[in-house]
Amino acid sequence: MLTWTGNVKTAMKFKSHQEVTLEKLMKPGITKEILAKALFEGYQTVYSHRNTFDSSRVAMEKLKSELIAAQRSVVKLQKQVMDAQEQLLRKQTEQLQEMSTVVDTAVDNGIRSYSQALSRTIKDSVPVLSERTLKKVVQEAVTDEDRSRNIVVFGLSEEASEDLDCKITSLFNDIEEKPSFEAVRIGEQSDDTNRPVKVCLRNTETVHRILQKAKNLRKSATHSKVYVQPDRSPEERAKHRELVAEMRRRASENPDNYYFILSGEIFHRDKA
Repeated sequence: MLTWTGNVKTAMKFKSHQEVTLEKLMKPGITKEILAKALFEGYQTVYSHRNTFDSSRVAMEKLKSELIAAQRSVVKLQKQVMDAQEQLLRKQTEQLQEMSTVVDTAVDNGIRSYSQALSRTIKDSVPVLSERTLKKVVQEAVTDEDRSRNIVVFGLSEEASEDLDCKITSLFNDIEEKPSFEAVRIGEQSDDTNRPVKVCLRNTETVHRILQKAKNLRKSATHSKVYVQPDRSPEERAKHRELVAEMRRRASENPDNYYFILSGEIFHRDKA
């Protein structure tokens, strides 16, 4: 076919296939003989390839049928996969439900057994709490909660007539804090010592922040000998005194180390 179209273009004296138009084929320079020859060659070319065209058509129909069959197979496989996934999901759901039932039963049995054993133990070994004992427990819990919002200031000078709020405000200014507070001296008054000051704050977050900054008082011009501690219970104060005594003992034995107490434990580092 390409050879025939090339021959037609040459016979008509066209430079390219774009020039082959109906108008140019009808111009006077092209004779009937030239057109008849070109038409005959085209007929022979088409006729000689008729078998090829038929084979191609048959092959195309076959490919089309195979493609349709392949698409049907894909759809069938997809359906089988979806059915298998649905069946697997259903099976897993049933297993989870069975497992949940077993776990719930085991937990219920365990809780029931533990509750019965605990009830027997309490009944056999623990006396009934009196109303007075319960009130004492509640009061101690409330006291511990109130204590967590307090700090105790030691070493603050004391005068017979003093503005304690002004002194505490000045102390807080040295560590760049301005909380709302209530302050009161605690303990028995003495001419030889300065009583500590209990400062009540609004929340435990403020207490924690002030305790963290209290070490900066060592650099203060007016409060370098003042130190701040949490408001401890009698038991906690006794334990803290023991820690301080132990810390001082270690410091005397190892003067090259700096000892300090953190979270109820004694730590040290080199002074250098």
